[in-house]
Amino acid sequence: MAKETQAVREAYDRLRLIVVDGLKDRSLAKVARIVGLHENTVRRVASGDNKKPTVETLEKLADYLTGEK
Repeated sequence: MAKETQAVREAYDRLRLIVVDGLKDRSLAKVARIVGLHENTVRRVASGDNKKPTVETLEKLADYLTGEK
């Protein structure tokens, strides 16, 4: 695997873990409503069932969690 590809994969994995951790103890229905995602999508990301959410999904959740939205 190319060095750049590995770096991108690692950045993606870090972001996913940060989002999963940030969703703990949150109302997932409320988060979903605010960011405009389906509640099941947010629940699957939060539970870890969705191991490869899209970058767009992670960005929406990360923006919400960091208050940028």
